[in-house]
Amino acid sequence: MDLGIIIQEDSEVHSYLELMKGINLEKYFDYSNQGIGRNRKNRVQILNAILFGQMVNVRSTRAIAEACRNDIRFLYLISGINPPSHTLINEVINELNLSLESLMVEINEEIMKREDIDIDKLYIDGTKIEADANKYTFVWTKQVQKARDKLYHKINKAIPKWNELFKDRGYREIKIRSTYQSSYLEKPKNRMIGIVDKVGIGFVYGKGKRKTDIQRVYEQIVEYQEKLAEYEEKLGIAGDRNSYSKTDHDATFMHMKEDHMKNAQLKPGYNVQIGVSNEYIMMVDAYQNRADQRTFEPFLEKYNLAYDRYPKYPVADAGYGSYDNYRYCQSKGMGLYQKYNTWSKEKEKKYQKNPYRFENFKINEEGIRVCPNNRLYKEVDRYLNTKSKYPKTMIVYECESCEGCPLKKQCTKAKENKQSKITEGWDTLRDEVRNNLDSTLGIDLRIQRSIQVEGAFGVIKEDMRFRRFTRTGMTGIKTELYLVVIGYNLKKYHNKKYRLIS
Repeated sequence: MDLGIIIQEDSEVHSYLELMKGINLEKYFDYSNQGIGRNRKNRVQILNAILFGQMVNVRSTRAIAEACRNDIRFLYLISGINPPSHTLINEVINELNLSLESLMVEINEEIMKREDIDIDKLYIDGTKIEADANKYTFVWTKQVQKARDKLYHKINKAIPKWNELFKDRGYREIKIRSTYQSSYLEKPKNRMIGIVDKVGIGFVYGKGKRKTDIQRVYEQIVEYQEKLAEYEEKLGIAGDRNSYSKTDHDATFMHMKEDHMKNAQLKPGYNVQIGVSNEYIMMVDAYQNRADQRTFEPFLEKYNLAYDRYPKYPVADAGYGSYDNYRYCQSKGMGLYQKYNTWSKEKEKKYQKNPYRFENFKINEEGIRVCPNNRLYKEVDRYLNTKSKYPKTMIVYECESCEGCPLKKQCTKAKENKQSKITEGWDTLRDEVRNNLDSTLGIDLRIQRSIQVEGAFGVIKEDMRFRRFTRTGMTGIKTELYLVVIGYNLKKYHNKKYRLIS
C-alpha cells in the first residue's frame, strides 16, 4: 500500500524527505560489530522516525514507538517494517551520541543550499536549563574544602599520639604537614596492621567493651584516610566549579528564571548557548560554567570547527562583553558587537552627569584627572595582569589626599586609601563597541538579536516544552540538545517554505 498517496501534500513529512534526500544517514552507523544472528532492523528508517518525531514534537522514545504503530506519517517513513520498540529507539540514539552534532551541521548545510542564510551574522544568547537531578543533592566545593581543612588540623593533633606508639615499637616518626593526601596515611595504617598482628589483640565493639589504645589509633587512621579520600573524590568531581549534584555529577547549581519559591533557589542545570542566523539555530552547546562571558570563545571556536569560518558579526547581549572577548574577536577578524555590562546605564543622564564617577572626572591642562573637589588623581602603579588569556596592563590611580574632603562619602568607591583601577586600552575598545552598536547596522543587529535568538528560546521552551533534560551527564544532555535543535530547524524549514507559498 502506497501510504504517500494518502498523506497530504503540505504535510511535514514531505518537507522532511525533501531536505534529507541529499544526506547519507548510513555513514552515522557502525555495522562492523553486527556479528552473527538475526538481521538488525534498518537503523536509517528508525533514525528517520526519531528526527521526524523531533520535528513534530514527538520526542520521547515511547511516544515515537507509539507513533510508529499508529501515525501514518511515521509508518510511511519506516517503510512498513515492524514498528521498533522504545528500547530499540533509545539504542539507536545512543549509537549516534555526539555524531548528532555532525548530522545537525549537515542538515543546516542542506538548508543553506535551499535558502539564503547570512552566516556572517550570528546572534548568540544563553539560557539555563534544569538537569535531571534532585535539587537537594548539592555538594558545595567551599564546604568540602572547609571540612578538609578541619580534618588537616585533626590529623596534626593526632600524629604526636601516633608517633608515641610507633616510637615504642621502633618505627620512624610520621612527619606533620600542612596538607595531606589519603595515600599519605597508608603507611601508618599498614604499620598499625603489623602491630595488631604482632601483639595478637582482637578488636572489640559494642557496649561494655573497652577498646585498647592500639585499636583506637588504628580506627582513627582508617577514619581519617576514608574521609580524605571522600573529600578528594568530591573536589575531583567539582573541578573548578563551586558545586555539583550527587545524582548528575556534570550538573552545576545555578539560578533559574523559574523561581517558584521566590527565594533565589539554586537548581542543578546547564548553561545552554545557541547561535542563530536567519531564524535557524546554526550551533548549540552546553556548559557547566554559569557565566555567559566565559562561554563566548569556546562557543565560537566550536562554530568555526563546524563551518570552517568565523561569523563577521557575532552579536551578543551584555553578559558577553569583556576585555578578553573583545581581544579575541579582534584576533579572529570579527566585529565588536557585544554589549559590555554598563552599556545600557551609560545611556542614562543620571549616569552621564554623575560627577563622582571616575570616568566623568575632568582632565586638567597637564592631562591629569581632577576629582570634584579639585584634588589630583595621579597614576601610582602599573602592572601586568597575566591571569587571563590576553595579558592586560592595569593602571592604578590614587587621589593625592582625601583628608578633610567634604565630598569623601559621596565620591565613587570612597575608601581610606582612595584608588581606582582601569585596564589600559579598555576605553578604546569600549568606544569602538559604542560606535558599532549605535550605528545603523548595529541598531538593526540588536533588534534582530532580540527577535531571533529570544524567539528561538521561546519556541524551544514553550512550543516544544523543553524545560528540563531527561538524560544525565554532558554526553547525554548534548545528545538531547542536538535532537531538539535538529527538530527545531526542520520545523522552521517547513514553516518558512509554506509561509513563502502563502
